[in-house]
Amino acid sequence: MKIDLHVHTSEISACGMLSAEDTVRLYAEAGYDAIVITNHFAAYNKERFERAGLDFFSEYMKGYELARSAGERYGITVLCGFELRFNRNENDYLVYGMDEQTASDCSSIFAMGPREFSALAREKDFLFYQAHPFRNNMTVVYPGYLFGIEIKNGNPRHDSRNDIAAMWAEKYGLHGIAGSDCHQTEDVGASGIITGAAVRNINDLVAVLKSSDYTII
Repeated sequence: MKIDLHVHTSEISACGMLSAEDTVRLYAEAGYDAIVITNHFAAYNKERFERAGLDFFSEYMKGYELARSAGERYGITVLCGFELRFNRNENDYLVYGMDEQTASDCSSIFAMGPREFSALAREKDFLFYQAHPFRNNMTVVYPGYLFGIEIKNGNPRHDSRNDIAAMWAEKYGLHGIAGSDCHQTEDVGASGIITGAAVRNINDLVAVLKSSDYTII
């Protein structure tokens, strides 16, 4: 299966230029079997929705549901992930397998830092990666807090220094992942993973990522 692990949609990520419908259609046309919607899960985004009188977490899940429903029409599996940012700095993190009940307490999550969230991830058995850790304005965190890092980020408008990220992952025994960081049409299918395993739901994906049974593309 060909899977993109890092995809944004315009309904939730203000920087996204593609709707959930268009995103899923384009990925199906590009030959992907699955994508993970990882919209911005952060206090600044929560505040943006609240200013409009909307509940952030409800809207976040509605945004995912739009993509999931489109996936049923286009024959592509669409899973829910999170691009998390804590209140303390501008680092971004990719989270896979976090359950809705845990994620719904988003204000408490945003108030954490990587050390506290790492402990929560281990307790709840979901996966915690730093996204594009060597991009400008990022701070590389203690490797022991992380399951892995994004070693290939396909966004063409940023220098994510993927070569350095790959070396860092190898040095510290971190699991490396890849994604397009898709925000607009030119980003579709820029990166991802290929696995021989069947990924039908988020638990299947977590199992693949834990086993490292995939190839970076």
